[in-house]
Amino acid sequence: MSLTEIIILSVPLAVVLLSLAFMPLIAPKFWHKNEGAVFAIVSAISIIALYSLLPEANHILKDALIDDYIPFIIMLFTLYALSHGIHIKLKATSDTLSNIVFLACCSLFSSVIGTTGASMLFLRPFLEMNKDRNHKSHLIIFFIFLVSNIGGLLTPLGDPPLLLGYLHGIDFFWELRNLLPYWFGYLASCLAVLYVVDKIVLGKENLEHASERRKFSITIGGYLNVCLIIATVFVLAFEINIYLKDTLLLLFCGLSFYRNRQIGEKIDYAPFLEVARTFLVIFIVIAPVLFILNIHSDSIHRYILNISNGEDGAMVYFWLCSLASSFLDNAPSYLLFFNMAGGNPEELMYVYPNILTAISISSVVMGSMTYIGNAPNMMVKSIAIRKGIKMPSFVGYIFWSFVIILPLSYIAAHLL
Repeated sequence: MSLTEIIILSVPLAVVLLSLAFMPLIAPKFWHKNEGAVFAIVSAISIIALYSLLPEANHILKDALIDDYIPFIIMLFTLYALSHGIHIKLKATSDTLSNIVFLACCSLFSSVIGTTGASMLFLRPFLEMNKDRNHKSHLIIFFIFLVSNIGGLLTPLGDPPLLLGYLHGIDFFWELRNLLPYWFGYLASCLAVLYVVDKIVLGKENLEHASERRKFSITIGGYLNVCLIIATVFVLAFEINIYLKDTLLLLFCGLSFYRNRQIGEKIDYAPFLEVARTFLVIFIVIAPVLFILNIHSDSIHRYILNISNGEDGAMVYFWLCSLASSFLDNAPSYLLFFNMAGGNPEELMYVYPNILTAISISSVVMGSMTYIGNAPNMMVKSIAIRKGIKMPSFVGYIFWSFVIILPLSYIAAHLL
């Protein structure tokens, strides 16, 4: 395969990822109106190039859509639909300790119902809890750090990158066994920083509720969906036929939909449909790139080992994947470096566990470095702005993440 052919096959992926990262910032009106058309054209170009230049590998598109995309999107849809059927009404004092406890609990739930589901489920109670605060943009920033990103590090349910790893053969409990110390380190460190920052902010506010304790109360609705999410975890945790697994997940969604219809509750599926469309395009344009990486994975991996000064290359993988996850999208970033490291789940889990750890941590955690690193980041920001909260600019948010997340990741990388 010539260099020209590799470039032609890789350009559609680069166009999609760069468009997702920068078009909403450069030309938001144009992108909002023409995103679907642009993606359709790029997908068509990728398919034509694939069948023209790789006729011997025309099966990879079918494999990418049937074996990867459909199970992936069914799992995402299940978590999205079931989490939206749960309602939380919370009354609590909006002091520093209450916020820390709330974010710690929500971060744990992110690994159960996913960072997107947890963000949508807990953001509104969090905003209601802090409605009397004058300054709360910092609280939303830490919500993005913890609930929308770091919290999803413990299971494949937590974040799309880990879900893709699970679909490619990584054991369901591998993250829990191997990433728990990192998850706890990131969580405890961020909460410690939040304690200091929030104490400083509260000291500048003159609020009656700062010295008064509210009676704590929490009301949870949608117990059927709570049970269905627990059932989903069990279905995904055990090795069963993929078609049976997908059927059970869709059955859970059907039960949730029937319950919602009975009580007259409607769920806005527009955000999910946008995510589903975006990932469909990504799976199409990434297929030929993954094929190329699989062909050259041995030489790429040897090169990374050669520049790693006798180490296993985990540090190089960590920072390369971190860069991609921060400014592009963390799910395809994980898949790219997973395949670059060989793509063999057994080998990565047991021969090169440090490399898999590096790719997993960097793709999940470093998605919090920018608003565009992970889909929930933008959704949380948009909801906060609609609620009248003045959020930092794109560069302003990066300042927060560079000061807090980057040093923690530097430490994590050196612990690999």
